[in-house]
Amino acid sequence: MSSEDPESRPPSSAVPAADTPPPGKSRVGLWICVGLVLGILCGITFGEYCAPLQVPGDIYVGLLQMTVLPYLVLSLIAKSGRLDSRQARQIGVIAVSFLALFWLIGIVMVTVASTSLPSIESASFFNSSSTLTRGEDVDLMTRFIPTNVFYSLSREYVPAVVLFCLFFGFALMAMPGKEPLLDLLDLCATAISRINLFLVRLAPFGLFMFAAAAAGTLRLDELARLQAYLVVVIVASVIVCFVILPMLVWALTDISYRRLMAVAQEPALTAFATGKLLVVLPQIVEKCDQLAEEQPETDEEPSTPSIVVPLAYAFPHMGKILAFTFISFAAWYVGEQMTPPQTFLMTCEGAVSSFASPLVTMPYLLDEYQLPQDLMAFFILPGFLTARLSDVVGVAHLMALTLLVTFALQGRLRVRWNRLLRLGIVTTVCLAVAVGASRWSLSHITLEYDLDNRLLSLSIPHPYNDVIVYKTRDDLPSDPTHNGSTFERIKQERVLRVGYQADHFPYSFFNEQQELVGLDVELMHHLAARLRAKLEFVPYEYDTVVSQLKSGEIDVAIGGLIENPERLLEVGFTGHYHAATLSVVTRDHRRSEFETLDNIRKQQGLRLAVQSGDLAAAGRQALPNVEFVPIAAYRSYFEGTAGDLDGLVVPAEEGAAWTVLYPGYTVVVPTPAMGRPIGMAVRLEDQEWRNFLDRWLDFERLDGDLDRLQSYWIEGNGATQMPPRWSVMQNVLHWLP
Repeated sequence: MSSEDPESRPPSSAVPAADTPPPGKSRVGLWICVGLVLGILCGITFGEYCAPLQVPGDIYVGLLQMTVLPYLVLSLIAKSGRLDSRQARQIGVIAVSFLALFWLIGIVMVTVASTSLPSIESASFFNSSSTLTRGEDVDLMTRFIPTNVFYSLSREYVPAVVLFCLFFGFALMAMPGKEPLLDLLDLCATAISRINLFLVRLAPFGLFMFAAAAAGTLRLDELARLQAYLVVVIVASVIVCFVILPMLVWALTDISYRRLMAVAQEPALTAFATGKLLVVLPQIVEKCDQLAEEQPETDEEPSTPSIVVPLAYAFPHMGKILAFTFISFAAWYVGEQMTPPQTFLMTCEGAVSSFASPLVTMPYLLDEYQLPQDLMAFFILPGFLTARLSDVVGVAHLMALTLLVTFALQGRLRVRWNRLLRLGIVTTVCLAVAVGASRWSLSHITLEYDLDNRLLSLSIPHPYNDVIVYKTRDDLPSDPTHNGSTFERIKQERVLRVGYQADHFPYSFFNEQQELVGLDVELMHHLAARLRAKLEFVPYEYDTVVSQLKSGEIDVAIGGLIENPERLLEVGFTGHYHAATLSVVTRDHRRSEFETLDNIRKQQGLRLAVQSGDLAAAGRQALPNVEFVPIAAYRSYFEGTAGDLDGLVVPAEEGAAWTVLYPGYTVVVPTPAMGRPIGMAVRLEDQEWRNFLDRWLDFERLDGDLDRLQSYWIEGNGATQMPPRWSVMQNVLHWLP
């Protein structure tokens, strides 16, 4: 074909009617669009009242997903089994060449798109009050080597499943009498394709419910915090999906840009709505067959897309590569902007490691470039949108790759230099405009970190009404002493004296209204309400708590106290109501030094802070190579007044709360993890009072109050609670409560 052919005209050898998709197919894509739009409008109108639609939406997605892996297995074995060794080598060489080209395009796109982040002098960063993990720790060999193919199928480890199918198919290539088995596999694959086709016709209804639930519960105010990341991801995805990949196919094949975009809309919209690229693989095969205008496959000639699509899916697509713009965003967000060469190398490293889950790859790259691990929350939070954009790019990637490989194998691939020139010009213009506009808009945004304020604004939801909090021991009206039973005295005087330590997040601390709050404090409000006693909070220090308990100045000591043998010699403890996980709080970029106890033992000269002498003594026994330095308060470590220290030994639950206030630090739980019980301290000989507290804690546990308090204070749900999401019915028309 000459280079002057109009872009929308099909080749002369093509069937004229193929210029546009068949009407039935077009209507399916149109109705999917209608369903998505109506679902979004429904979510905006009714808000969180649409949340129950998530269940039928998930059911529909599950039905779509149930056909995919069986289809992959049956189709890939049947199609590869019909090939000869020459065809297999030819497909592999061509597919790997184009895949490398696509990866290079993705890496360059990340590098260029990251330049849209304007230079800034500094920025704060988000931190979570709960310990973030690296995601599921999966052995990569298990993902790629089908040691148990049934396990791989059940866990959807597609690379391992594809490898098994390839070995099976290659074994069938040279076997005589294979036709009956291949015919049976083809028949089963066709039956599954019919099921998928039926389910696709239901897509407008299923995707309406899915979109309504998502639009009704998605908090736009949270996404607004991430606008820089979203801008970069959206710009890169749009240019790849609407410019680079379709125009590359248009430049090298006889397929017009208009026709390609029309045919691709159905799988792209389905992937965007469901958030699962896997469920549209049969649709991609069908659409590529239609665009390549191959004859219906026979027993001797399987269609190329039916082989290439499953193979290509096992490798990272461009959507996964574009996700590494997050690392550039993370560096920009903390004021350590990456240079283009650094971004290029980072994306190359990410592309090679992107076979694994992003929840594994992203933390690794954050560590590699000494960026805060807590920024993973920024990657997870907008996942509803970014993961779907990645799937749409994945659809474009698979279709473009499959079409180029198919045309190359058919000898129909032609380089049209004028079209490639137009592709280069359009891409350059789009990138220049997008980068310039993004830099201008992002240079006017203000990054605000408010989780520390939300933590300090927490209050007790239903406080007891007769409470006195003494800030110092000098404020006490008298020095109460008694030698009798604490339980009897409380019943007679109706006064409960509780010892507390300020700045023991999240168990006892003062909020911004200077109210004493926290998990233990709220528990004491519950206890005072049970006893119908006046509640008095009295401060204590570690070196005075024993004398205060013995004298009767306080009846019980709270504050996330860890039980250990040294303390049990001096005070009695209630049964534990929470378990603490020992951790080290250190600077973000040093987290790898403390990830295992072996790592800590191998280092010399480490100085770790602890808040009490008994913990220091216990630490010296476990880690003789470490110098444990007792400090008066945790805050002195974070503010640097305690000296040159490498880390702070603290329960992870407390350490994570402190990193909210000091986001330059991170919590590391060394493996193997060590847990310790947390209880309340009482006088050693006061067995009756201790028994009462134990039975009362049983009631709190069985009533679900302990779980609620843990969720609210320790897991950070109190700091992240939001009012109901805005909706038309509630906030505009006021027709719903």
